[in-house]
Amino acid sequence: MKRNNLTTAVLAGIAGIAGIAGSAQAVNINPDGLGQVLLYPFYTTNNGNQTLLSVVNTTNAAKAVKVRFLESLNSREVLDFNLYLSAYDVWVAAIFDNAGTPTLLTGDSSCTVPYFFGNGNGLGAQPFLNFAYIGADADASPERGSITRASEGHFEIIEMGEMLPGPFADAVTHVQGALVGPPPVPAPAPNEQVPANCDLLVAAWTAQQGNDGAWVVDSSVGMTDANGGLFGGAAIVNSQAGTMYSYDAKAINGFWDPAVAAGIRHSRPGDELPSLTSGDATTANIFDDAGNAIPLMYGQSIEAVSALFMHDQLMNEYVILDSLAAQSEWVITFPTKRFYTDPAFNGGSGVVMPFTSARTSSATACEDFTIDFYDREEGTPTDAPPGSRPPTVSPEPPVEIPPGAILFELCAETNVIRFDQEEEGEAQTPAVPIVGTNGFDSLVTFGLPVGYDAGWANINMVPYVNGDPIVPPVPPAVGIPSSGNRMDSEGMLGLPVIGQWFEAFTNGTLQGGTVLANYGGVFEHKGTRAQQ
Repeated sequence: MKRNNLTTAVLAGIAGIAGIAGSAQAVNINPDGLGQVLLYPFYTTNNGNQTLLSVVNTTNAAKAVKVRFLESLNSREVLDFNLYLSAYDVWVAAIFDNAGTPTLLTGDSSCTVPYFFGNGNGLGAQPFLNFAYIGADADASPERGSITRASEGHFEIIEMGEMLPGPFADAVTHVQGALVGPPPVPAPAPNEQVPANCDLLVAAWTAQQGNDGAWVVDSSVGMTDANGGLFGGAAIVNSQAGTMYSYDAKAINGFWDPAVAAGIRHSRPGDELPSLTSGDATTANIFDDAGNAIPLMYGQSIEAVSALFMHDQLMNEYVILDSLAAQSEWVITFPTKRFYTDPAFNGGSGVVMPFTSARTSSATACEDFTIDFYDREEGTPTDAPPGSRPPTVSPEPPVEIPPGAILFELCAETNVIRFDQEEEGEAQTPAVPIVGTNGFDSLVTFGLPVGYDAGWANINMVPYVNGDPIVPPVPPAVGIPSSGNRMDSEGMLGLPVIGQWFEAFTNGTLQGGTVLANYGGVFEHKGTRAQQ
């Protein structure tokens, strides 16, 4: 490298670092997995599956966190409560199908408000609820209003603050002895460590005329700043099929600014706040595909959070080999879509970019995408030469599909893409899907031609016209939807998206065909970032 080029590169690197260091409080994804906010892209109780989950407090301070489960279609809340973790604590739970109702089950005695532990034969059981969407969605037919709609979705855990040394922190700390809590609370096993007094926290959030609890009066009592240090994960388990698919939660740091009073963050159980719109940071720190640090400055905190997950392309592999009885399903989740497209969440805030499907009601908002398929030898399912454009009818469609690409829609906020082999021109639904779906606009199936049974695919998150991405020279003003535009106010292209590839294999030949073995894996999606 020439000396002047090396100097330029060094100066550019220093400038990039200075830009990050010199920016105000900025939100970022922590690649090491610890954060103030954890996003879990998927849960399901479909197809005999259960979802196991955990959250870990790695710090020496007790923490208050918000736990929120969101159904797949419009991300309406189906369960929301407060969890209080003692120092170095772990909380675990499962979501399972209980006679058609998705239900949270926990054998963990850590304090929740309301307190679940002990209301189910020594465990804690809490059914999911459909109050947030039944009769509220414009398209909430009796079917769409059913609790079945809550059988899949995603969830988030948001730290609300740390607990100062004192009565509340002491109450959540595990000790050996009798458990104190609302009845019925089971007696702990010998030598079992249990929280000292979860009932104290329940009382603090209990409203009684003339005698409101301490946190009803002032939620900042005994609380201080949220300092992060959480990590977590989940696993989709099917005991009948003998499978488990596990993943780590996405960790966000810099969501809260230590300079802002912590009291406004510690909300009552069941409150829709704090949410992903509640953060203090309006700057997002990201790295582009070349490894350059880029601080992006926005007008609202939700835009900064969305920028962390903005991708113009999303990529992963697929394997559907018959010889391996292989199946592939992709989970595609838009963790912030509800704040852009659903009036129930955005409250007329005017934040409508980068999604193009802004709703006038709470009905499903669909987004158009194209997907390119490749086999393992770079072949594509088309014979059209590169750059060719076949004849079309008049008037021409507004979006041109690039040669070899397939146009499709994703309408839910948590989606499942299933890859399958075409037989007689139609995709064949597997007898036993990996994760299954509840049928509420969340499933897209691609039937691939014979020969395309292993390879990779690329979803283009930006619409195209005449082979070029639709990007206006100047971003529209915030609050004005733009037809076909997928670009935020800092010029980042695409949509905020997270998810994984679920892969399953079956071996029925062990011990002469008398033993069946199932194998599986989960792989994070890959993607690219582009800025206009």
